[in-house]
Amino acid sequence: MRVRELQLHHFRNHQDTRVHLGPGVTVFVGSNGQGKTNLVEAIGYLAYQSSHRVSADKSLVEANEDQAVIRAVVENDGRRVDIACEINAAGSNRAKVGGKAVPVGQLAGWLRAVLFTPEDLAVVRGEPAGRRRYLDQTMSALRPSTVSLMSDYDRVVKQRNALLKSNRGRPTPELENTLRGWDERLIELAVGYTTARQEFIRQLSPVVAEVYAVIAPGNDVGLSLETSSGDVLPDAGQLAAWYAEALAEARSDEWDRGMTVVGPHRDDVTIALNGLPARTHSSQGEAWSLALALRMAQAVLFRRESHSGDPVMILDDVFAELDRARRATLERLVADYEQVLVTAAVWEDIPESLREVAFTVDAGEVSPRGR
Repeated sequence: MRVRELQLHHFRNHQDTRVHLGPGVTVFVGSNGQGKTNLVEAIGYLAYQSSHRVSADKSLVEANEDQAVIRAVVENDGRRVDIACEINAAGSNRAKVGGKAVPVGQLAGWLRAVLFTPEDLAVVRGEPAGRRRYLDQTMSALRPSTVSLMSDYDRVVKQRNALLKSNRGRPTPELENTLRGWDERLIELAVGYTTARQEFIRQLSPVVAEVYAVIAPGNDVGLSLETSSGDVLPDAGQLAAWYAEALAEARSDEWDRGMTVVGPHRDDVTIALNGLPARTHSSQGEAWSLALALRMAQAVLFRRESHSGDPVMILDDVFAELDRARRATLERLVADYEQVLVTAAVWEDIPESLREVAFTVDAGEVSPRGR
């Protein structure tokens, strides 16, 4: 799979950009703030319907404009499809596939991409939300049926939170009865959500270990799902009873805080390196190696399980962050992928073998390097 053409209209600082892309490696080079990351962010948005940098889509629309448009021509095994997304500063976003309007969620699967960015270090060392996002993003791309499950769960949590906030600290018998109804639905969805995560981690963990063994041989790496309090979640058959008990124990705390404190939205993915949590016990170099292994594991799974072939590999300003050995390892790992897009502020940071086709990005303008 590869992107043949990318068009941006009022997307961040790109007023009207069109870039034709070939197979192999393409490098975008430019000083910080010129718009090179915005290009690959747009491709990531089409792949995941969200930005890897910000949570609010409004930030993606150029200042003083109402709408940004991302359009790409994607080629897979000789077949081409035109996909597009209109991002509105106010109101709902809209999408098209092959010129026909579709719900934005139906963009999923038409373009698969793996983004490795400096922010990935936070997946290893940062807050649980980053690890949940990594897990759910990977799982939903390979298991599309989980998308609706996650959406339904999020909707129930929001409804339940609204109820908890409605009479914070002073629940009435009527409100308690209503909350018990929401508990039943929450437990039902939480069991399905957590079971899907547990099953996917059992598939993902050995692949992460496999990649890490290439990067740093002789180490043991594993992933597991834990609650916010550090407890290991039970197997599927015991989850419903576990959640019911946990919700009962948290009832008073939830009324006081006005929020749901038990469930998949509070869980964490523990990344263990040689038996110790990497978040607190990994060195800087080990954390970068783990971040690289997590992203490359995504690519390996996409390649093995997807009918769409290789994902588009995006390396956003990461070579400047890696030492010489890890640069060489990353270079080897991506060498045989169909399309690799690289950004860098300094041309010399790019390994010579990846300097195939290059563009300069300056103030939102893209031109072939050297012109």
